[in-house]
Amino acid sequence: MPIILFMGASLLLFLIVNTLNSLRIYVVYSSGIGPFLFIGFVLIVMVMLYIKGMRY
Repeated sequence: MPIILFMGASLLLFLIVNTLNSLRIYVVYSSGIGPFLFIGFVLIVMVMLYIKGMRY
């Protein structure tokens, strides 16, 4: 469970920093595809760890 909390906190921190760095209307076009891949990877890992934790 601490790994999921750590990953959630790091995701929130990453989103805040990314938003502050690119305060534009078209955030999707200005930030590129990298941040979305990172967010997707973190979310998938969090879901996998959550499901794995529910089995025990």
